[in-house]
Amino acid sequence: MPENEAFCLLVKLMNQYRLRDLFIQDMPGLHKHLYQFERFLEDFEPALFCHLQRRQVTPHLYATQWFLTLFAYRFPLQLVLRIYDLILSEGLEAILKFGIVLMQRNAKALLEISDMVALTNFLKDRLFDVYIDAAPSSVSILESGFFGSSGSSIDKEIYRADQLIQDACAVKITPEALKIYALEWEEKTRLEKARETEMETLRLSNQKLSVKVRRLEKRVQEHDTEHAALATELVHHKVENEELKDENESLKVQVKELRDVIEKLPRETEERLQSEMDRLIKRNQEVHDENNRLEEDMSEMEKTLVATKMQYAEINAAHETLTRRWTDLRKALDE
Repeated sequence: MPENEAFCLLVKLMNQYRLRDLFIQDMPGLHKHLYQFERFLEDFEPALFCHLQRRQVTPHLYATQWFLTLFAYRFPLQLVLRIYDLILSEGLEAILKFGIVLMQRNAKALLEISDMVALTNFLKDRLFDVYIDAAPSSVSILESGFFGSSGSSIDKEIYRADQLIQDACAVKITPEALKIYALEWEEKTRLEKARETEMETLRLSNQKLSVKVRRLEKRVQEHDTEHAALATELVHHKVENEELKDENESLKVQVKELRDVIEKLPRETEERLQSEMDRLIKRNQEVHDENNRLEEDMSEMEKTLVATKMQYAEINAAHETLTRRWTDLRKALDE
């Protein structure tokens, strides 16, 4: 095939047959077809579907290369070229038919295998063994020689290619079912993306909360340190309170003793006070009598003083009279 025709075929496969969706980022086309295949397998072979599910053998483990290489990665070239014919005729949905018919033909053998690794290896390598022609006709041998050989041991067998194509065409996969399962996958993908977005939001929120938790843990540690200091201080205060309590008890005893002493003091004080008052009253009476006597003496002395002053005045008057007479006499003598 010339290069320009090969390139045009590639462009048509990528665009019209939507093979491009299998290889772009996140491979949405591949995941959609794998989901559709899984749903059709559940519809056509529910027992086999449950058997594989219980052993965690999903289409991603064995059917991925069916869609990425269109069965060409290790299956016999004699069959692969016939598969290409149907794919080019009907589109990538033909791969679903081949996948379903291969699972149906091998259902009995697969149900007898319980090991996950053995199941996976069988699904990858031996699915086409059911179409080996044990007694090939001359036409089959001629067709095998016409299609050529890839050189691998698997191409040394003769396969019933017509039977494979007939069986695949007999599988009824309607456009409505394809559309329904495609919508289911889109909804599932949307929910998964929404869940991933939610998980990312929760992860970011968790990171923020982790930062807050670390801050709170730091604060708790600081509070614990402060609490330990307060607890130590509280213990000291309790010890001091116990000491003060003991001291208070001692003071209570002293107060009681003082009260007893004070209760006894009034009687003694009253007796002493009464005795002192009696003594003072007696002394006061004596002083009063003495004052009366002194007043009488003073009265007598005042009378005597008055009489003395009168006598002094009389004597003074007589003296002055005598002095004048003496003066007059001297004057008379001098003359």
